[in-house]
Amino acid sequence: MQAPLPPAFDPALYAAPPHGTDLAGQDEAALRGHYRAYGEAEGRPCSAVTSRARFVALIPPDTPMLEIGPFCAPCAAPHRTVPARYLDIMPTEALRATAATLAWANAAEVPEIDYVWRGEPYGALIRERFETIYSAHCIEHQPCLVTHLTDLAAVLTPGGRVFLVVPDHRYAFDHFVPASTLADVLAAYHAAAATYPPRAVLAQHLWQTHNDPARHWQGDHGPLPAADPALPDRIAPALAALHQPGLTHDLHAWQFTPASFRDLIETLAAASLSPLRVERLYPTLRDRGEFYAVLHVAA
Repeated sequence: MQAPLPPAFDPALYAAPPHGTDLAGQDEAALRGHYRAYGEAEGRPCSAVTSRARFVALIPPDTPMLEIGPFCAPCAAPHRTVPARYLDIMPTEALRATAATLAWANAAEVPEIDYVWRGEPYGALIRERFETIYSAHCIEHQPCLVTHLTDLAAVLTPGGRVFLVVPDHRYAFDHFVPASTLADVLAAYHAAAATYPPRAVLAQHLWQTHNDPARHWQGDHGPLPAADPALPDRIAPALAALHQPGLTHDLHAWQFTPASFRDLIETLAAASLSPLRVERLYPTLRDRGEFYAVLHVAA
């Protein structure tokens, strides 16, 4: 039996100091109206989930868990009583060698990888089933969103949950890349995409900006890529990148906001293209660059 999740909007917390001092005395309807009109855009806290640590704390420590793409920062906390399993695109030693080349990474933190994914369906690679799947900043890298959602559901136990940490592109290096549309998602699915769509490769080379969420929240998104005099010089390398093997690209295939993510997940489910629905979505907070979603298979 899964434990209840905190509500995505808690009126008492929304009106609590210090962020809600100006809302004291308002009833729930007024608070919800204020959040829709002002609070969401301002990034005001509206639930108990105010950080990644608090989101991860919702994961039960005593049930089978699969973590996708841990690299050198697995979420599995010391309090877990059932060890997590790990899936990544490289085996353990290769990940550690990669981490050793990065100033910010600690190779010793790379966990033992149980499943090395080469693009096959998760159900064919993994014989176990998990009550919890955790994935941080991975879903946006998947060449085909529909296939990935189906893969996640294939290795969930009945009643299981998928916990996702998702970058909000408005506050990241792909701020200038338009949010992904349903047409983009369906085009990748129709193409049976095993590699990134050309748009994703080209966008990362041509439209990339800084990755400081606080600056984006302040309205500083960096110079417009289209006005950069060096833009023509980046076109040839961008076109050349299209010929590289897809899984070697560390880029974002998809750009989400909390609202667009919800719409895409729910629309794909309604169209019977994915069994996963949104159970909770905790939105992006001020000066942060990510939001948190919990998916489940609807009964």
